[in-house]
Amino acid sequence: MEHLTVYRNEREFSSWPFNAGMWKIAENDILVGFMNIDCDYANPKQLAHRRVEFFGRIATVRSQDGGRTWGMPETLADNIEINEQLNFGASPEVAGVSFGDPRTLLSCWTTPNSGAPDAKAWVKLSGDGGRSWGAAALLPACNIPRFQGRPSYLVRPDGSVLLFLTAKPQHNPYDRPVVYGSYDGGVNWTLLSYMPASGEYRVICPSPVMLADGTIVVAVRCKSSMEGAWSEVYVSEDGGFTWRLRSRINEHGDTVHLTLLQDGRLLAVYGYRIPPFGIRAKISEDEGRTWGPELILRDDGGSKDLGYPRTVEVRPGEVLATYYFNRKDDPIQMNGGVRYIGGTILKL
Repeated sequence: MEHLTVYRNEREFSSWPFNAGMWKIAENDILVGFMNIDCDYANPKQLAHRRVEFFGRIATVRSQDGGRTWGMPETLADNIEINEQLNFGASPEVAGVSFGDPRTLLSCWTTPNSGAPDAKAWVKLSGDGGRSWGAAALLPACNIPRFQGRPSYLVRPDGSVLLFLTAKPQHNPYDRPVVYGSYDGGVNWTLLSYMPASGEYRVICPSPVMLADGTIVVAVRCKSSMEGAWSEVYVSEDGGFTWRLRSRINEHGDTVHLTLLQDGRLLAVYGYRIPPFGIRAKISEDEGRTWGPELILRDDGGSKDLGYPRTVEVRPGEVLATYYFNRKDDPIQMNGGVRYIGGTILKL
C-alpha cells in the first residue's frame, strides 16, 4: 500500500468522495469529486455536516499520473446556486450524451440538502471528462417525498443508464434504495424499481457494478446508528427490475463502494467508524457470494468522521481508493484532525 493526500486545506472541511463521484477517464486520467467548505477548526459548529451539504460546493481534482499527484480544485456545483436555480426557476433543458464514451460523466446530488424532508435529486452531465458540466436538472419525484442523490450509476448493454438513489418512501420511515432509468442519454428519467427495504433501519448508499453476464450487483449500507452499520449485497438478473439478497460483507462497515476488477473479483472498500477508526476492505472471488478476510487499509483515524470511499482500478491489479479522512496524529484537532481527501494505492 501507498498512502497519499489527494486534497487538503487546513482551513477547509473536505469530505465524501462517495457523494460527489470518482471517474476513470483513461488509464492515468482520474477525476475525484468531494464536498468542500471553509472551516474554522476552533469552532465545533463549523464541522456540522448540514452546513457542508447546504452552504458548500462540490469540488473536483484531477490526476494525470494514476493518482500520485493532483491538480488544483475546480467547482463542479455550488450548492446555494443550485438550490436557487432549481427551487426558484424552471429546470433547464438537458442535452443528451453518449455513455459509451469514457469522457461522458454523470454527477448527482440533492437540493437543498440530503436531510431536508422534501429533498430533490438533480443530475449534471459532462461530455469532456469533467472539464465542463451542463446545467443541473431535477429528476422526477415519481411520488417519492425525499431523495439522497449520488453519482452511482452503470450502463446496461442496451445503452440504458441506471442511476441508484436513496429514497424515503411515503409509508416507511426508513430510507431504501431505488433505481431510476434513462433511455435517451440522461435527458429524461423514470423510476424503474424499488430495492429491498427494512422496517427497522435505513438501507442507503447503493453502489452498483455489472458482471460480464449482465448480472447487476449492488452493495448497500445498512444503518441502524452511526456505530451500528454493516454492508450487504443484492443482485438483479433481469436488468434491475427485481432484487434478492446475496450476502453480507462485514460485521461492521459504513458507506461501501464496490469495484469490479479486471480479473473478475469484486473489491468492497468501506469506512470503519468504531475504534480503531479507519478504512477497510474485502475481496470476493465468487461474484459477491462470499468475502475474504478483512484488509485494514488505515487504522490511524482521529474520529469516526471519515470514510465514504470510491475506488477505481488504475491498471490491472493496481487500485486507487479515495476517501475523506482525519488523522489522530494531526496537530490540528477538533473531534479528530483536519478533514481532507486521502488516498491509498493498493496492489492486490
